[in-house]
Amino acid sequence: MSADPHLIKAALVGLFIAAAGLGAGLTPLGLRLEQDIGLDWLFQLRGPRAAPPEVIVVSIDRESSVRLGLSKKPRQWPRSLHAELIRKLADKGAAVIAFDIIFEQSRNPAHDREFADAIRAAGNVVLFEYLQKDTVPPDTQQAGRLSTVNIEKLVPPIPVLADAAIALAPFPLPKVPTKVSQVYLFKTGAGDVPTLPVTALHVFALPSHDTLYQLLEDIGAASLGILPSNTGAAGQQGRVGLPLGELRALFLSDSGLKDKVLAKLRESRASGDRRERELLHSLVAMYAGRADMFVNFYGPPRSITTIPYYHILERNPDAQLPVDITGAAVFVGFSEQLQPEQKDGFFTVYSQASGLDVSGVEIAATTFANLLERRPLIQPAWGSQIMILGLWGLGIGFVLRLLPGVSIIAVAMAASILYLGAAYLAFDRSAYWLPLVTPLLWQAPLAAVTALLWRYLDVQREKQNIRRAFGYHLPTQVVDELASGTDALTANGRLTHGICLATDAEQYTRLSEQLAPGELRELMNSYYAAIFEPVRRAGGAVSDVVGDAMLAIWAAKSSEPRTRAGVCRAALAIVDAVDAFNRAPPVKARLPTRLGIHCGEIMIGHVGALDHFEYRAVGDIVNTATRIEGLNKQLGTRILASTSILHGLDGFVSRPVGRFLLAGKSKPLELHELVGHSSATDADQIAFHAQFAIGIEGTVYLTLPPGQGLGFLRASGLPVNNFKSDTKVPIPSGGP
Repeated sequence: MSADPHLIKAALVGLFIAAAGLGAGLTPLGLRLEQDIGLDWLFQLRGPRAAPPEVIVVSIDRESSVRLGLSKKPRQWPRSLHAELIRKLADKGAAVIAFDIIFEQSRNPAHDREFADAIRAAGNVVLFEYLQKDTVPPDTQQAGRLSTVNIEKLVPPIPVLADAAIALAPFPLPKVPTKVSQVYLFKTGAGDVPTLPVTALHVFALPSHDTLYQLLEDIGAASLGILPSNTGAAGQQGRVGLPLGELRALFLSDSGLKDKVLAKLRESRASGDRRERELLHSLVAMYAGRADMFVNFYGPPRSITTIPYYHILERNPDAQLPVDITGAAVFVGFSEQLQPEQKDGFFTVYSQASGLDVSGVEIAATTFANLLERRPLIQPAWGSQIMILGLWGLGIGFVLRLLPGVSIIAVAMAASILYLGAAYLAFDRSAYWLPLVTPLLWQAPLAAVTALLWRYLDVQREKQNIRRAFGYHLPTQVVDELASGTDALTANGRLTHGICLATDAEQYTRLSEQLAPGELRELMNSYYAAIFEPVRRAGGAVSDVVGDAMLAIWAAKSSEPRTRAGVCRAALAIVDAVDAFNRAPPVKARLPTRLGIHCGEIMIGHVGALDHFEYRAVGDIVNTATRIEGLNKQLGTRILASTSILHGLDGFVSRPVGRFLLAGKSKPLELHELVGHSSATDADQIAFHAQFAIGIEGTVYLTLPPGQGLGFLRASGLPVNNFKSDTKVPIPSGGP
């Protein structure tokens, strides 16, 4: 059973669209466009969403500078203010305090010590350390090229502050014009060091570490001895006391450890604190997860709860803060609300037209919130992206190729809308980021264009097939007219000067009785092939075929000698072709053929009504040509033509056969037998035909009624030679 060619073509289009999508979507440019355009669409469709209330940003901004009477350059603020800020936050129960500010230089030693004392007293402060990239100059030459080495080095705050902090952590971000969509959780280039949001979450969850260690011990985790045995040991000041790196290494070394811990957590649902279980789940997902993350922004700048710096330092002890800081993660850093010239802003999907970007500290807080909620953006893995782009391209290409042309665009748009809706739901509910640019801006339009183009080519091929089929029945000009519209069927015919050539074959009736229908059809097709070819070669059109008879037409502006000569050559060629046909083996039957030719005005057009039309010539010329052809039988000739056909033509041998009153006609018509070409006729034949013409001059031929031949002539006193009844015979000029 052979496959459906339409399905094969549709599958080929689908495979092409799938390959085009994979080739474009998985390139660096395609991936960048997905971040710059596709991700923007998804965020805009989803809109802002609520951030976790336990994540807070304390903004160092121009408003606080004014309210506190400080320098407009926050880096010059006295560090005693930061000490007071930490004490206030600690008193209000902040779980972790993370500074996104670099304190790389000592300013006032007294203020530095006060700040360090406040950090040490709080016991939960994470300070920012700068990640500096240095290029080591080459000292060797290899293969003719100088080799250089890039080294990432951590630059901590001043020692007095670094020693007081519970942890130090970097948070590297690219500056504009690069759009920030992705952040590091663990900086592999700097020794897999945890970044600020990761470290803050680790400190935030310190009260739950005893439970985590117990879970690890219960499932028999390997290398557990490298971890501290309790929360107190895990919370010692200084980076050495935090086992975050060890936990990360532990989970990476055992790919199944994450699932084991989570399964153990699910078993403990009946007892314990639900919030602790959720927090431990977030920790385990962070330890065992990727080294980087796509940020799931909550909205435009300040979507994370933001409190101006001066609010915390209100001198009125009874002043209430707009949010509860108890148990919150507080990030302190530069964050302007109305100043687009902020120095710590980063270009993101939510950067505003005014120029205001999202601050670095808010990006850190957003990353922390994503980790806490376990809702970072999930980009499909390579295998999943290949499957999505491949299946989408295969599906839309296959379907569009099967559709009629008028619906291709509509279905492509509808399918794209459905895909966009599915991508939106996945993004909104699961933070799952499906590609948009490649499927919607590349594959869908390409599939529509390909399907339309292929459909157009199919239509053109179908038109050519139809034209070719109609060409077997109609002249090329008529086919062209019909191709432009069916109005040509009902339009008025064309009155023109025309030449009609009628043929008829002898013995056809007898053959039709002797041969089977299939054999007769095969024989007649061969016969028509022989007589049609000279007509087509001479520029004529076969107008009608009935049984063994053919009517051919030549249309001309006037009685042009060249056209009439071409018709005569065609008639002689038909005689030769029939003779060859009758001699060709195997000889089943012979079909001697007679021809009649006449010219004059004819009407050419479509004749018919309702749902059936035929293209034919109408007029007296057509009937007369048929009558002339029939006269051959009585005269024993092959080709008879009216005088109007042969008048003024050179190169042909003909002889007049007289003037005849044809059946159904009121006026006699002078006819000639077309004998052959002058070049193919010898001198004796030409002389004979000339004498024949002299002998026949002054006579007229009369068609006698059936059964009245001999008696009619004798009663009229006309000379009687050798004739048969029911035939055409000569009578003297002047007639009876």
